[in-house]
Amino acid sequence: MMIMTAIIDGAGIYGSIFHYALVIAFVASAFLIFFTLWRKGRLDMDEGPKFQMMQEEEEENRYEK
Repeated sequence: MMIMTAIIDGAGIYGSIFHYALVIAFVASAFLIFFTLWRKGRLDMDEGPKFQMMQEEEEENRYEK
């Protein structure tokens, strides 16, 4: 009977535990990635890749005309 209750009870205690476990896992992984990038000094907002993609698009459009 307990196994059937666990399967049916998606919004009860088991659902709440699963929800909070997922929330904690996502938040913890986001903080882990943030602190790893912060420690390596990779949190810059470098616009180099943006300019490179814009330049590549400009070259493609130039050849299409």
